[in-house]
Amino acid sequence: MTPWWAQGLQWGLWWVVMGLLMGWLARARMTPRPGQGRRVLQHPRGILVLGAVTTGLFGAAALGSVLFPDKEPSLLIPAIFLGFAAMGAYLVAEFYRVWFRLEPGGMRYQTLTKKPGSIRWAEVSRLHYSPSMKWFVVEARSGTAIRVSAMLIGLPEFARSVLAEVPRARIDAGALPVLEETAAGSPPSIWG
Repeated sequence: MTPWWAQGLQWGLWWVVMGLLMGWLARARMTPRPGQGRRVLQHPRGILVLGAVTTGLFGAAALGSVLFPDKEPSLLIPAIFLGFAAMGAYLVAEFYRVWFRLEPGGMRYQTLTKKPGSIRWAEVSRLHYSPSMKWFVVEARSGTAIRVSAMLIGLPEFARSVLAEVPRARIDAGALPVLEETAAGSPPSIWG
């Protein structure tokens, strides 16, 4: 049996590492990617690094668990590792595919699963912020819902555009202070 202090040390180390990682990602979203204007919202390079490392590490662990099984081989362990590798691959795909470009009167976008599109600020029927998912949801009268992650570079410019052009009545009361803080240069926390 593992002593209590060893488990405490293990979990404490995990929290410290995760705090450092999330702090690094939060700082990275404040630095624009080279060659991109401030009106383009994209993921920081840290997302690519995190996704590639996660995919490689857990993909290798899945392969290792198949090639060198325990006394009683099980497909559950490689399946769990492959699930984490898939989450890393998702981050890599998000980095390369997802973007939002702010334009006068609205924005153009490319999400992971949809065709490129655009939304006019005048078409917005509701805008709210999901603190658990860490994204702004922009809903259009047409039924289209666009999710703008709090991880994106350029979020303050997005918030300024929304506050300037979307009527306050269409912005949820809980999203308004988050947008105001983001517009002032303090985007929502991505941790916790």
